[in-house]
Amino acid sequence: MISSGGFLEALVKAELILTANIIASLAVGELVLATGVAERLFAPVVPRLARLGIHDRIASAMFIAVGTSRSGAALISRAYSDGEITREEATFGTLSLAFPAYLRRWAGTVAIAVGIAGRAGLIFAFVLAIRSACRFVWIVILLLRQGVKRAAGFVTFKDREVIGARERIRRTLRMLRRSLPLAWFFFALTYALVPFADRVFSEYLTSPELYKVLPAEGWAVVISSIAHVTAGLSSAAGALGTGSIDVGQAVLALLVGNMAGSISRTMRQNVGYWVGIFPRDLVPDLLRWHLKTTVTLEVLSIMIVWCALRVMSFG
Repeated sequence: MISSGGFLEALVKAELILTANIIASLAVGELVLATGVAERLFAPVVPRLARLGIHDRIASAMFIAVGTSRSGAALISRAYSDGEITREEATFGTLSLAFPAYLRRWAGTVAIAVGIAGRAGLIFAFVLAIRSACRFVWIVILLLRQGVKRAAGFVTFKDREVIGARERIRRTLRMLRRSLPLAWFFFALTYALVPFADRVFSEYLTSPELYKVLPAEGWAVVISSIAHVTAGLSSAAGALGTGSIDVGQAVLALLVGNMAGSISRTMRQNVGYWVGIFPRDLVPDLLRWHLKTTVTLEVLSIMIVWCALRVMSFG
């Protein structure tokens, strides 16, 4: 049990990290706009995406997201605040940034997964990659459906109004004054409530009826995965080593734990950050579509693995 003093100290540290992330992301986004780096780097590619209906700011953000998705999100936030893109484009454009950012981390993820859990870790890492790619395709299709093929009214890199450094600083400070108090509040709320929800969920996982789906060792993997993916992989490796579960059950347990953990991570990490950089009217749409696209594919991947296990057990 964490003491009230320890909880407050941890909360303040987490709030400071959140604040630093928000300020850094907005600053990098404004720096990218001011220096024209995106225009120069992506000039050959962005017009092609624009012809498909993807706004140049969103296309640039996708490329920037390979390095840091948060700076890409700040770029989209600014385009939305300036009225360059619609609410739907801002929503789906922001959600599309997860896949480019994930590609950068995936090599490290698969190496850790294989190193800890062997074949089960490898399959788990590939399922995550395929699921992330499918979500990206789904979101891009939604993004293209929103878009008007931009022609006469399309604001290009060349035509866009040049904004001075002082005005950029002023508008960034205005955004921070409006958004930071809300970001602090929602982050503190979820920081306090999510661990409690995780404990309730973990207690529910001890129900005997669930042992028909996975053995007790499998649910131990699920509970460990809620805390952190490395903990889940380590727990899976231990259960595999003792022969308590097989590779298929380990993958299923890792996926179930990943889904449960992703929901709590969304509330802890994404919501506070979104409130910090986006106008408040956009956040409910971001949360709704994030959960809809993520949870749908997570459930689908779990069902496929479970059905495969059932088929193999009857075979």
